[in-house]
Amino acid sequence: MENPTTPEVQPIAEQSDNAQPKSTRPTAKQRKSDLEDFRKAYFGLIKLGKDNKHQVAISNDTFDRVERIARFFGGPGYSVSNFVEHIINEHLDSNSTNYESWFTLISKSF
Repeated sequence: MENPTTPEVQPIAEQSDNAQPKSTRPTAKQRKSDLEDFRKAYFGLIKLGKDNKHQVAISNDTFDRVERIARFFGGPGYSVSNFVEHIINEHLDSNSTNYESWFTLISKSF
């Protein structure tokens, strides 16, 4: 029979296993490196010729968010179009295998 007045005591080793590890904050050097990696990935200039571009409509809110990032991180002369081009290419590249399998799946349903 259990004694309800006696609290359960866990061994010390078991208590330390349940302890949460300290969160590690990135150092200033790591944050700087991450920013440089981000800039390299999304802010390289892309030259679009007169016959090699299309207009795309996005909401004002989305444009404002993208413009703030593009102007701040891309620096003077950097355009929203350039940033959006990089974002779209990154998305298409990272999901290309999914798209190929989905094209196959959808084409079989016709």
